[in-house]
Amino acid sequence: MHIRYPMGGGALIAALLTSSAAFAEVSPQEVWDSWRGYLESFGYAITATPTMSGGDITVSGISMTAVLPEDGGTMEMTMPQVQFVDNGDGTVGIVLPDSYPTNISIRPADDTGDSVDLTLQYSMPALKMTASGSADDMAISFAGEQALVELSQLTVNGETLNNAKVKFGLEGLTGNVGFKAGDLRVMQETVTASAMNYAIAVTDPEGNGFFTMSGGAEGLTALATMALPAEYDPMDMNTALKDGLAMDTTFTTGAGSLEFAFQDGDQNANGSSSSAGTNFSFALDKNELSYGFAVNGWNASLAGSDIPLPIRFSTARMAMDLTIPVAKSAVPKDFAARFELVDFAPDDMIWSIFDPTGGLPHDPATFVISLVGKGNWLFDILDPEQAMAMAGSDQPFELQALTLDDLRISAAGAELTGLGSFVFNNNDLTTFDGLPAPDGSIDLRLVGANGLIDRLIAMGLMSDDDAMGMRMMMGMFGRPGEGEDEVLSTIEVRSDGQILANGQRLQ
Repeated sequence: MHIRYPMGGGALIAALLTSSAAFAEVSPQEVWDSWRGYLESFGYAITATPTMSGGDITVSGISMTAVLPEDGGTMEMTMPQVQFVDNGDGTVGIVLPDSYPTNISIRPADDTGDSVDLTLQYSMPALKMTASGSADDMAISFAGEQALVELSQLTVNGETLNNAKVKFGLEGLTGNVGFKAGDLRVMQETVTASAMNYAIAVTDPEGNGFFTMSGGAEGLTALATMALPAEYDPMDMNTALKDGLAMDTTFTTGAGSLEFAFQDGDQNANGSSSSAGTNFSFALDKNELSYGFAVNGWNASLAGSDIPLPIRFSTARMAMDLTIPVAKSAVPKDFAARFELVDFAPDDMIWSIFDPTGGLPHDPATFVISLVGKGNWLFDILDPEQAMAMAGSDQPFELQALTLDDLRISAAGAELTGLGSFVFNNNDLTTFDGLPAPDGSIDLRLVGANGLIDRLIAMGLMSDDDAMGMRMMMGMFGRPGEGEDEVLSTIEVRSDGQILANGQRLQ
């Protein structure tokens, strides 16, 4: 998925797959012309040498140059050749060498930046790409036993560095890409791989340190949809979105793991991580942006010279989801945010520091919060000029409504849950010292708090006076529930500035 910046590295292959997929019923020359036009729509200047042989075409000496955003200079990518072969059955084959280098050069806009040259060696033996369809409705299928990318050379400001090694590989690669022409060019892509692996190793040229990381995952799947306007400037995201730019992608993996280690003089650290699966999602259009990730069955460990003892923990699930509007609007728009940390469990060694006598329940802890609401931006937040003006504004966003959909906090034998909702008056910024005046309530339920206080007293972690203060506060803000060691509370906030707990005015 391409968000804002010109495509780089392996995205060249994606461009091939996307733009040439369904031009199978046209000539190889037209396929090449279409692919070139597709890359130029992303801001690349393309130079190459096409050579005809019968009905086929070989394009060699390919160079793609793009201007980097925010005065970042320029980037140039080169690759040796691509062949477009007429299969004679209404399909077109796209042939890449089994192994080939891609050179990338980055030049700064002025003398303050670094000049970087690197070479990536691609290895894709037996990769087969077959294009079919029509000029307006293209499709391609591809499959390969392996796809490997390796950093083979890195030069910074003219000095070749031999201290960095980077590898990334996919096994059992298959996929499909569809491309439909129209007022908006729409791409849909599905890529799967049976396994993914990577390795990074960097050493200090002076011999004082190193960093290594390696890992992999099973069952990788990537799904992406992108709508691209005819006049697309990757440097002007705000205009592109208003013209119809939209993207939606998800990325999932099965079980995976990683290990890392580093040393810097006398400082060192190492760690490992494993999970049952991960998920990442991103979507953006003219109305809203959404982002989410989740890690299931996560186990991690960390040790090092600055860590007094090894840290190990596990969690059943850690996840975050965020959806926000992105455009200026006088009409309130929906937003949402959710965070989950479910069944977080440090190992016994960690517990022994905080609870050496075992006085507390060692049940896994959980923290979940979910918010939904309505509000509207007073600026287009993806417009650079408006973003600068927004930074100096006292109120860039008008909050209209907020609902607490879910609140769960449980640890050490106690649990707090809650639900509530508020509406806000943006015409009243004085009653609550510059904040829009809220009106609403929240219902809270606390179970096990007195038992936890008793355990903390027995462990010597809380004094009797502190315990009395905590219980008085629960009595002030709460009321007894029906269950054992249960406290309920309803907190009301009124637009005239009143705050009430269980009907009793506090302010």
